[in-house]
Amino acid sequence: MDKSDDLHDIPPMIPDRDDVDSHLSTRRSQKEEIVRPSYYTEKVKVSTWPVRIMLLLLTLAAGGGAYGAYYFYGLYQTNMRQADLRIGDLELRLALVDESAAESDSNLMENIEKTIEQYDLLWANWRANNRTFEEFQGEIARLKLANEGQDEATANNSQQLASTNEALMASDTRVNALIDDMSRVMDLVNGLNGSVSELGTMRSDLESIRQALNSGDSTVLGLVGRLEYLEQSMESVNAHRLQINETLFRLQENIEALQRSLTGPGGGP
Repeated sequence: MDKSDDLHDIPPMIPDRDDVDSHLSTRRSQKEEIVRPSYYTEKVKVSTWPVRIMLLLLTLAAGGGAYGAYYFYGLYQTNMRQADLRIGDLELRLALVDESAAESDSNLMENIEKTIEQYDLLWANWRANNRTFEEFQGEIARLKLANEGQDEATANNSQQLASTNEALMASDTRVNALIDDMSRVMDLVNGLNGSVSELGTMRSDLESIRQALNSGDSTVLGLVGRLEYLEQSMESVNAHRLQINETLFRLQENIEALQRSLTGPGGGP
């Protein structure tokens, strides 16, 4: 009986309702009494400023980068359009130069053939003058044998022979000058042919530049340098053509002067 009384004195494991309510109210009152210190609030407020500044800087950097990209893209498009316009102009000029070079080459070959024909005629006239000179010498010898007393006629014939000899020497000098001019013309023709052969290389360069522009190549400075090189090459071709035209004009003048000089003494005897 004593042991059963002791068991009744053990408290129950589940608390009463009143005890639970009192415990909850006590904890609630303790939470309300806890107050955060002021330094914690100030610390949170101060620590947000670097974040705001960083966000502002990132925003400005993103905006500046976008503007820079837009500006440089517009500049790149402008350079591309200018390069395309220059390529079109160069293609037109190249076509004109090619056509003019072909025409000049044809005219040049025709002028060279005419010059060679005139040179052959001059050479034939020079040989004829040599034969005339030999005839003069034979005639003088015969006159000396037949008319030893005719000193005046002999003097006239000697003077005519001297003038003929001078004319022949002048003709020989001009023929040599014509030979030099012909060799110079041939050298210029070879240079022009080399320049004309470079036109094909220029076309391939233009095609490679156009392909580079169409593929979006950004090396615009390199393309500008190549375009300047093509312009200089076409100016060199034009310079060769001008030199050849000047040399042909001078050669034609020398041929006409030589023909006049040969016609003069030839008609006298």
